[in-house]
Amino acid sequence: MSGFPNLPLIAKVTVLRGLGPARAAALQEAGIETLRDLLLGLPYRYVDRGELTPLGKLDTWGFEHGGGGFGPAEAREPITVLGTITDLRQAATRVRRMMITEVLLEDGSGSLRLLFFNQPWLAKSLKAGDRLLAWGPLSMGRAGLELRSPAFERFSKEDEGAWIKRFLPLYRRIGPLSSRVRAQVAQEALSRVDPEEWLPLELRKELPGPLEALRHLHQPPEDADPQALAAGLSPAHQRMAAEELFAFALGISLRRAGRLQRRGRVVPTSPELRERLRAYLPFPLTGAQRRAFKEIVGDLTSGRVMHRLLQGDVGSGKTLVAFLSLAMVAETGGQGAFLVPTEVLARQHAQSLSRYLGGEGGRLQVLLGGMKAAEKRAALARIASGEAAYVVGTHALFQEAVAFQDLRLAVVDEQHRFGVKQREALKEKGGDPHFLVMSATPIPRSLALSLFGDLEQSVLDELPPGRQPIKTHLVDPDHAERAWERVRRELAEGRQAYVVSPSIDPTDEGKVQLRDIQAMEALLRGIFPDTPLEVVHGRLKADEMTARMQRFVRGEAKLLVATTVIEVGVDVPNATVMVVDHAERFGLSQLHQLRGRVGRGAHASHFVMISGSETERLRILVQTQDGFRIAQKDLELRGPGEFFGTRQSGVPQFQVADLVRDRRLLERCREAAERALAAGLTEAQQAWLQREQVRLKLAEVG
Repeated sequence: MSGFPNLPLIAKVTVLRGLGPARAAALQEAGIETLRDLLLGLPYRYVDRGELTPLGKLDTWGFEHGGGGFGPAEAREPITVLGTITDLRQAATRVRRMMITEVLLEDGSGSLRLLFFNQPWLAKSLKAGDRLLAWGPLSMGRAGLELRSPAFERFSKEDEGAWIKRFLPLYRRIGPLSSRVRAQVAQEALSRVDPEEWLPLELRKELPGPLEALRHLHQPPEDADPQALAAGLSPAHQRMAAEELFAFALGISLRRAGRLQRRGRVVPTSPELRERLRAYLPFPLTGAQRRAFKEIVGDLTSGRVMHRLLQGDVGSGKTLVAFLSLAMVAETGGQGAFLVPTEVLARQHAQSLSRYLGGEGGRLQVLLGGMKAAEKRAALARIASGEAAYVVGTHALFQEAVAFQDLRLAVVDEQHRFGVKQREALKEKGGDPHFLVMSATPIPRSLALSLFGDLEQSVLDELPPGRQPIKTHLVDPDHAERAWERVRRELAEGRQAYVVSPSIDPTDEGKVQLRDIQAMEALLRGIFPDTPLEVVHGRLKADEMTARMQRFVRGEAKLLVATTVIEVGVDVPNATVMVVDHAERFGLSQLHQLRGRVGRGAHASHFVMISGSETERLRILVQTQDGFRIAQKDLELRGPGEFFGTRQSGVPQFQVADLVRDRRLLERCREAAERALAAGLTEAQQAWLQREQVRLKLAEVG
């Protein structure tokens, strides 16, 4: 030990030796303030250097005899050697004027040449007498065995006992802290800390203790499994992941317990109300819709605050269930707010709700950020007076000027697009309204239970009758004419078509050459010169985008060229084909959402992806239309951060745990958290939990 008193993980990094002001400032800027922050900044990779091989025992047999399949100058598996530099020379080749640095390494048992190409500075940084640890594939050169461009570290005699290990941890540079310096600082921290044990026995069985785990992660033992280290599946990784997931699960369980104790407004129901709601329905509900609405009614009449997640695949009818929930509140004297992420989607939902309301459409109010001042004042007055029983809006609903007379229910569409504070701001406008959050992206049930464990769940797992199957095609760019031929056939039948482009202009993607939306418009006007065409993208003003979309909805435009602004909420039954250019630029779930824009009418529909890369990944969409299966694959391929598409989503920012890889561990942590809460947390455990919640930046829905 260092002779210093042991420190808790919450101690500031500034207590460590060797951290000057510049290094401490760089760590702080990177969000590393405590020893825990420092030690959870794990290596991004481990180099497996194998065992140290004496130079005199290097084997030439495989090269000389072709043994093991090696040709006369081919490299073998990497080796690791340690020796002293006895000679160093530099020379330029005659042909290409390449600078070659030749280092002769000796260890008492033999010698080995190290060759470095076009690194002239090595003549100044290395010198005879330096001790080098070098590793790389062994090759046979003209003068015998050699290492070409090996990785290396320079050591003093005193360093060797501590640093010559099989596994070399590599850290990302932080300002003036190189990988080597970070490793040294981590070792200093490990010699000083005394972590407390927070995991219950059922989770820590067969796992190392916290200090042992951290030591293994920053300096893996010789017998560590290199594959488990690389995959984050070593016992040490699992130990630290369990701490993060247990804290997360405890937070979720605490929020759920707190919510269940809150008294909620009882929304009364009656046979008369049920009859009025039934009269609004344009067609019978599916069994899944009936089941979901029954669960929502149970919440609204229970006397507790409803927090329910409604999720279903594309076209499963979430909007109709949301409308019935809003109508139940509005028909009993309250107000309901429908919060959506974009103005296009808000207008689309408002149109759907108006159709359901029929002659009572005057009770609905839309509130958008792009409204004119007089129009907005009138809308705010109707909301404040209670005249507007149904309110559909975007982020404009969060504004201070918005006041409800009696907000009883908030429906949040695409809930992951909204930050926690925004949802809280809406909640405050109604005291403590009921919450129904909807996910347009199917989330695998095990992950949804863990991520949104404080929400009850309803799943729409069947499609309404009459939905046409969508034929999905994958086309190589060299055969793109097949896609346009499909569009030509559908247009000839009087149908409409979408064409989706991944970028608005050529500068969007830097060096990546993509056909942008402007080039696509020019191409389509050439192929379909007599077809009315509209173009929509996110840089248009809201009223202009709405006008263009409406021309397509009314059938005045037959082709709609768009970016992903049409991903959700656009309902044009006559549109029977969609072509997505550069499909590899989209996530699987996003493509599945886009596919849901067709197949909404009585005619068979087609979804065509043009792509010359990532075809194995894209074939999943050709094979299945099950959004939950697609979402599971998307999560495995991209990880939760990219899958949800936003850091505001309430998805925790774990440093060791991975929600997809560690989903079984997360389930065990959830069960352990319920038992720990039932037994009661100590004050020390509560303080630890509070720190973890802040560190993980967890969502606090409700």
